[in-house]
Formats: sequence, structure tokens, C-alpha cells
Amino acid sequence: MALSVVDPALKIGPSRPIHEDGARTLMAAADQTPHGQEPDQPAGRPARVRALVVATALVAVAVSALVFDPAVVTHAPVVFGLLVVSFVVLDVVRIDLFERAHISPASVPALALACVFGPFGPLAAETALAVKRAIGREPTIKWGFDWGSLVLAGAAAAATFQALPHHAAGIAVAASLVAGLVYYTVNAATLSVIMAWHEGERIRVIWRERLAWLAVHYVGFGLTAGAFVVIERDHGAWAVLFFAIPLLIMYVAERQYVDRSRESVAELRKQRDELAAANTRLGKALSNNQELTRRMQRSYLSTITSLARTIEAKDPYTGGHTERVRDFAMLLATEMGLCEEDLRAVEVGAVIHDIGKIGIPDGILTKPGRLTDEEFDTMRRHPEISSYIVSELDLPPIVQHMVRSHHERWDGRGYPDGLAGEQIPLAARILCVADTVDAMTSNRPYRDALPVEVAVEEVRKLAGVQFCPKVAETFLRCYERDHTLGGAFAPEAHAAA
Repeated sequence: MALSVVDPALKIGPSRPIHEDGARTLMAAADQTPHGQEPDQPAGRPARVRALVVATALVAVAVSALVFDPAVVTHAPVVFGLLVVSFVVLDVVRIDLFERAHISPASVPALALACVFGPFGPLAAETALAVKRAIGREPTIKWGFDWGSLVLAGAAAAATFQALPHHAAGIAVAASLVAGLVYYTVNAATLSVIMAWHEGERIRVIWRERLAWLAVHYVGFGLTAGAFVVIERDHGAWAVLFFAIPLLIMYVAERQYVDRSRESVAELRKQRDELAAANTRLGKALSNNQELTRRMQRSYLSTITSLARTIEAKDPYTGGHTERVRDFAMLLATEMGLCEEDLRAVEVGAVIHDIGKIGIPDGILTKPGRLTDEEFDTMRRHPEISSYIVSELDLPPIVQHMVRSHHERWDGRGYPDGLAGEQIPLAARILCVADTVDAMTSNRPYRDALPVEVAVEEVRKLAGVQFCPKVAETFLRCYERDHTLGGAFAPEAHAAA
């Protein structure tokens, strides 16, 4: 099962689906043209790959010069010829590994050549195959790398076998097993390095994900080659017949396994594509639904804002109060870290917090001067009226709390329920500060607007009395950071007010 780089369609990215257009190829790595390199591929990577190909070939040439000894063929030329032919034939019928690499049982005759004829055996076989591929006009970078890598693997296997005892049958089989693992190690190492350099991945990851599973095959290949060595010693060329039968069975089993696996992979790809398409449709539907929800929210807020403005229309002194209180409340709520959903509820609550004033007589609501105690008691009913109006609406609890409890005080002396401290919902405490600051800095029938500095001092002074200390602290922090409080008290805005 010799490993070799695949055709120019090779895709060797472990994290990429194998049918993606962006997958890289070994040919692209060596190409000097602009299309030979992907946008995410570092400029130096193709050069490193080419350098490794050249280095592998040069080392193989040097090794070939050292081991070139045709004389070793003389003791069994027929066996030698049959093994070389079987090596070439088995490579021709090699099996495509899911478009990533090729495998074939050609490693078995290569190992047999290494054990029987030494390093010259696999060198001759690889050279014959390289000539055939060159005549077939396969890219030089492909067959050149394969030749270099496999010549080195064959030489290493031959040297291993010769270095180990192999005079007896059992020892020879064991030595060929070790030689098979050495052959695999050298072949897989060079292939892992070139893939890793090409893709920018770690060598260990490439080996573990793509080539580690083949190690056990080379145990079988080594044992088969060892059996051939033993039989060839006693029966000469007849060993090839014994050798051909298990090799054929092995090839058929491998092809069936790969074909079945390919069918499973194709089915998984189909299911993945269907799932991706369903995901896309679902994402589009979700996006449309979110847009519809946003439109409904805008429409909903516009409606209740218009309703709140009908109340302001009764009182020329409170024009713009709704928007200003909303802006102050959102500033404080955001600073205090409320989530997006709660912020939307705070915005609604701030807009409609005074909606209950629609139930207050106009004579009291628009009276030019201070209210009597009886009139003030009537005015104090507007939070309860607001709560009644919104009680049947599908509004978040935060909104319900804000319209009812924004006149509660931290010391418990507020209205309508006399809540104190943490009993008052946080959103209502935020609205209390925002509403009071706007009331102090706006014109009233009984007084002119107070400077923002005065309002700030009142909040500071009444923190822990009228106002929640945390909310008051947040307000003061916002003021220290921006004296305009988001632009509401910028000189031009103040002049316009």
C-alpha cells in the first residue's frame, strides 16, 4: 500500500470538506502563476514545498548513487523482473483515497525487492514507475516527489533488513516486518511534512488524521514480504505465484472497503448538504422573523409614544418631557448594565409612565400655580390610574412596575404603595431619578427651570432618602463623565429648551 501524492485535483486540507473549491493542491503549491496560490496561503509556503520536493529528490539521487549495484540481480533475474513488473502493475491499479492520496499494495513487492535484492531492488522498481509516469506526461513535481520519497523508504527498509539477523525462516519474517514499519515511517513522514508545509498545519496532526491508520497495514505487508523471502529461498520464481494470491485478495478487500467507505462518505456529504440548505432556509426565516419583530416593536413604541403625547398636549409646560425622561432612564439603565430586553422595557415604561394623567381633571393638570392639598391628593392618583390602564396590556413586568412605582421613595414616604428600599423595583427607582431631574430642570407654572448643577446637588443630597443610593451614584457618575448627560444639557440644547 504505497502512499503517493494524488493528481492535480488533490485536496489535502483536514478541516476542509473535500469538495470545496478552495482546497489546495500540490501542483498549486509549485505553480508560479497567481492562481496557484490561495488568498489565505502565505507567500513563502509554496517555496517551502518546492524546496522539500527538490531536497527529497536530491537525497534520493545521492542514495541511488551509493546503492546502485545491478549485480545483485544476477542470482534471480526472473524473480527480480516479476517483482518489478508486479510493482508497476499494482501502482497502475492503485486506489484513490477520497481524493486526498493514493494507496496500493505495491509496497509488498517493493519490500520483497528490498529484502531479496537490497536497496537496488526498490530503486529499480521506483525508477521504472517514474519513467512510465513521465512518459504518461504526469506532472514532474508529482512523480519526482513520489520517486524520491519511496526510494528513500525502500533504501531504509533494505538497510534495516540487512542489519537484522535473517538467516532462519522465522527471524527473516520478523526482520521483514520491522523493515515494513521502517518503510512506512519514511514514506509517511515525507508525505506528512509536505502536506503540513503546504497547508500550514502541524505535521503530527496531518499524520494522525490521515496516515496513522495505515501503520497496521505495513505490519501485514512486512509479514507477507518475509514469507516471500522464505519461499523464494527454497522455490525460486515459484514464490511469485504464492505471492500473487494473497496480494490479489488483499487488493480486492482494500478496494471493496474503500468503495463502501466512499459510498458512506457520499451519503454523509449529501446529508450534510441537505442539513446546510435547511440551516440556510431556517436562518433566512429567522432573520425575516427578527425583522418583523423589530418593525412591530417600532410600531408599538410609536403608538404608545403618540398616546403619551396626547397627555403632554394638555400642558404646554411639559412638552418634550416624555422623550427627555426616556433618554435619562435609558442612560442610567445602560450604565447599570441592564440586558437588551430589559432596556427595551425601560424605554417603553419611561414613555408611558405618566399615561394615568389622562384621568386627572384638566383644571388640576394645567393649573398655573401650586396645587392645594386636595388637588395634590388627586394628582397623586395618576400612578394608580396608569397601572389600571396598562394592567390588561401584554407588557413586561418592568413596564408595569415603572408606571405604578416611579413616585415611591427610598425612605418609604412615596406613593401610591409606600414601598421602601429594595422593595421598589429597580426600573422604577431608575425612572424616579430620571423623572425628578427632568422636572427640576424644566419650566413649571410656579417656577422657572433650575440649572442642572442644582438638580445634581439635589440628587447627591437626597441619595438614600428619596433616591436609591445605587441609582443616584450611577447618575452622578454619568454627570461627572459628561456634564451634558448625553447632550440634553449641551449649550445649544439648553438654549432651545
